[in-house]
Amino acid sequence: MDRVHLLPMQLPPASSINGHKSNNGYGNGKGKVSFVRRLALGFMILAGLGLLYVPAYHSAQGQFSGLGETPSPQGSVGVQLRGWSYNTTRDVSTYIRPENNTTAILNPSNICGESAYLLIVVCSAVTNVNARLTIRNTWGNQSNLDVLYDSSVKLVFLLGLSGNDTINDYVVDESHLYNDVIQEHFHDSYNNLTLKSLMMLKWATTYCDKITYLMKSDDDMFINVPALIKALKARAKSTGTLIGSLICNAKPVTDIKNKWYTPKYMYSERTYPNYLSGTGYVMSLDVARRIYKAALAVPLLHLEDVYITGICAKKIGLRPANQHGFSYIPRKLETCALREVITAHKINASTMNTIWSKLSAAEDAETNGTSVCTASKAVDKKRATITAKVGMKRVGYFLMKSGRTFNNRCV
Repeated sequence: MDRVHLLPMQLPPASSINGHKSNNGYGNGKGKVSFVRRLALGFMILAGLGLLYVPAYHSAQGQFSGLGETPSPQGSVGVQLRGWSYNTTRDVSTYIRPENNTTAILNPSNICGESAYLLIVVCSAVTNVNARLTIRNTWGNQSNLDVLYDSSVKLVFLLGLSGNDTINDYVVDESHLYNDVIQEHFHDSYNNLTLKSLMMLKWATTYCDKITYLMKSDDDMFINVPALIKALKARAKSTGTLIGSLICNAKPVTDIKNKWYTPKYMYSERTYPNYLSGTGYVMSLDVARRIYKAALAVPLLHLEDVYITGICAKKIGLRPANQHGFSYIPRKLETCALREVITAHKINASTMNTIWSKLSAAEDAETNGTSVCTASKAVDKKRATITAKVGMKRVGYFLMKSGRTFNNRCV
């Protein structure tokens, strides 16, 4: 649309108005009245053209503003989110490109075979090299997984791109050495975690289409694989599974300084749907397919756990479920307690090695007929009750410090 050009109106010369009588015989008095009327009419026309000009201008701008650009909303949109301004498209297909098999820069070969039962995808920051090495040497040691589970448990790391070419080159070397790194073509940042998880769904459903379960986790998590496998095997059926640490009645954070800040233009409801903590959750392959398909029609939200396990799960009519053993708060490093949990959060390299050593020693003791956890059932029950109460207090403290506001009573 062409812009509307406003031209100044040409009014009669003052001498003509003041000294010339009109054809109907009126003198100067009537001429002055006529001039005032004309002037008023001129201002009205100018005002009308001005009103037409504003929407015409923005409409013209909107046609050339680029892919996914939309006109600014009426009024203020508040503080816009870094990387996801109001005008940034949130059409998932733009980034995921479902028509292509993969957008991956690095793509490990032959990860999932016929025997693969569980695929664990660890979403890792590009620079967290030490975290990945520690996981490979502890709970994610592939040789150990192959022996214990007959190659039915597979592990890969999913990364984005760094702005530093030297770091990207190192990732290439790392991939060649371990054959367990997927690197996708997007900037690796906190606000792009949803893109990372969506690419996980695309990659898993494309290259591991015979697995039963898919787990998403982070590189600061300790995963108790034996406890996880035990919990999955105990399920009545594998399909329709979406489990983890359930969060209910969470409200969008409006504090612009908070890492979970969500502007109204990205999510306008008062509360999020119930969702699973992104620190670790598991879904069956059929659910992964359905959520991935649903996401192609749901505007992206930068909070990946809310988006994937909350908004998209709700879209397909699936309710996420709480699973005992999953947690997003730090745990005590007690051997007997750690043997029962599935996930432990905020674990650095040193702590991960400590946990692994404790659990390995306990496993060796069990093999030799010596139990390290000999407390009676009554003591175990009392300890569990105390742990639960302390845990709830720690959850409250964690939520207060993080700025999240929700009632974790789930119905």
